[in-house]
Amino acid sequence: MSEETNVMKVDSEKIKEVLRHHNELTQQLHYQIIDIQKKIEEVKKQSIEVAAYPHIEFSARGKGGVKKDLADVYLKYQKMVRNREKELTAEILILTADAEGVHRLYLCFQSLTGEGYNIIYRLYVKGDLYRQVEEEMGLNHRIFEEKRKQAIEEIQRLYESDLTNAQIVRMRRNNITNERKKKEKKDEYEQITLSDIGL
Repeated sequence: MSEETNVMKVDSEKIKEVLRHHNELTQQLHYQIIDIQKKIEEVKKQSIEVAAYPHIEFSARGKGGVKKDLADVYLKYQKMVRNREKELTAEILILTADAEGVHRLYLCFQSLTGEGYNIIYRLYVKGDLYRQVEEEMGLNHRIFEEKRKQAIEEIQRLYESDLTNAQIVRMRRNNITNERKKKEKKDEYEQITLSDIGL
């Protein structure tokens, strides 16, 4: 996954897993990255120490010569240090992509509004029981499941889209504003009763 666009796929199980354990995953990835950064610093320090070794004459000839054997060890060690640094850098890139994926998925979840957001929040973030959430929201099972499934699909659609994270955040703001306007309009209509029109 690049910094601003997403090429990764995500399924509903991954979405649920990330939402259930978002804080733990974020913290774990953070600590793993810090640990690898420390290892990279150690490898760089070793590389500097190796470079500080006294000059070794590489022109020594003959089989089993001390100078030639020492030069071989020195070159192998330098190569090992360089390879270790490359491996650690690759690990950091993978962990950074994972951290970005967790962050993006959570942004997609936060872009939800209304009942879809409430259902997903209570089931997967908060960890409430399915039946309890369904009953407290006053929805029958079929409608509740439909809204839950639509919310998961919306998270997946956004995650896999070409939208940047910033665009997803802006979209969330727009969704909240639109949701508020709908509620205000609905409240406006509900305020007019039959007694208000003389019936």
